[in-house]
Amino acid sequence: MMNNSQGIVKVGIADLNFAKAPNIIRTSGLGSCVGVVIYDLSKQIAGLAHIMLPDSNQNKQKKT
Repeated sequence: MMNNSQGIVKVGIADLNFAKAPNIIRTSGLGSCVGVVIYDLSKQIAGLAHIMLPDSNQNKQKKT
């Protein structure tokens, strides 16, 4: 539950950001992407990277 002193820091696709308590950091649409979160307990700072993976069709080898 949020109170008036909290804000939401949004992280978009292929984006990164950080938030300091009492703010909340979030992303949506993670799907097949990778989300990496780092949190420093003593400083109460969180970082979030929403990493979009490349198209796997580009790496497929054609049969000869």
